[in-house]
Amino acid sequence: MESQGLFSKTFTVLEKSMNLRSQKHSLLVSNIANMDTPNYRAFDILVEEEMEKAFGETNKMTLMQTHPEHFSLNGAENMNVPEIKPAERSWYNFREDGNTMDIDRTMSVLSENGLLYNASAQMISKKFQSLTNAINGTVR
Repeated sequence: MESQGLFSKTFTVLEKSMNLRSQKHSLLVSNIANMDTPNYRAFDILVEEEMEKAFGETNKMTLMQTHPEHFSLNGAENMNVPEIKPAERSWYNFREDGNTMDIDRTMSVLSENGLLYNASAQMISKKFQSLTNAINGTVR
């Protein structure tokens, strides 16, 4: 039987989730900072879509440089950069200055994002705790 790593893909998935949630947090805070900027377009990162792109399809072909003289994979590292999309326009945004940032929606999304980040952090913490327990031989 082939080993699938310490916790299979758990660490990788949780790490990717936390990275995306952190980037989303920065983007949402940037939207809030620009809430009074005329013609500012609010942006968002759709974490679920990015996770699906990263882990959802197992039949994707991956790039691999098999010989040092083959073409380099420049740009392949940019495949980990999430796609930033314009935020959904609120039906209740009656601003006339062209700014699309809705503070109520953004604050609720920011709160949800923080909760999901904390949940991922707690899960990865529990994984490390179980690894520590296994190494020390303790049972909880």
